[in-house]
Amino acid sequence: MKNPLSNKVKQARQWLLDHSVVKTFQYKFPKASEFIGNRFQTQNFLGLPLTLLVVVAYVNISLLSELTESVMDAEWIVVTDLQFTTMLYNTRSPWLSQLFFVITKLGEREAVFGIGAIVTAIFLYRRRFVALVIFWLIMAGVGLSVQSAKSFISRARPANVAYYEVQHYSFPSGHATTAFAMYGLLAYFLYRHYDREKYQNLTFWAAVILIILVGFSRIYLGVHYLSDVLAGFLLGLLWMLVGISLMEMMMYRKSKRPFNNHT
Repeated sequence: MKNPLSNKVKQARQWLLDHSVVKTFQYKFPKASEFIGNRFQTQNFLGLPLTLLVVVAYVNISLLSELTESVMDAEWIVVTDLQFTTMLYNTRSPWLSQLFFVITKLGEREAVFGIGAIVTAIFLYRRRFVALVIFWLIMAGVGLSVQSAKSFISRARPANVAYYEVQHYSFPSGHATTAFAMYGLLAYFLYRHYDREKYQNLTFWAAVILIILVGFSRIYLGVHYLSDVLAGFLLGLLWMLVGISLMEMMMYRKSKRPFNNHT
């Protein structure tokens, strides 16, 4: 089956190469032209996929920086946070609170170690040592970055609306960051494992729904603001992209060494 994205990129690339300005640039700067051209290759991860990941990561960091600055400067986002938190608090119901209290635990440290133990056992059994190292490296990065950000921003949690008492600072949401990074990375591993599109789509949407539910549970239970969760999602997405990039690069290197052991 032909890849539509690959075909479109090839057509656009050929159109650019035929342009007189591009031909002149190629003639004057052959090495630079080759480097830029390789960034749009669709045959391997180091081409277009990595280029797109870098672009997404840059946009992600920019949004996270802007959101953090808005929170620290008490701008419009703070007003939106208070209004959204108040609205959810006024419509809170006992049974939904209990449901989200269960869901929110899927983003806690205990969930990381519990799910991580299962992942470790599976990866060790399948001799996926590189994937195992990358998984725990990303989880460690998530924990350190969240704690550092919380200490730096030092934002107090919502007052008088919490369903249960939580210590530590509020921004960003560690649950949202953990859920996005962990379940997103696990969905990526499963997506690469399955060949059938039905299972790939099921894996993708299951991860999306789970991540959204964990994030929303933090706001509904009154232990985080909307911006805390959004920042957590952005930070979690960034760590997920780091994990995917590392895994893809290691797989690309392995493909160049066909007699290597399993990773």
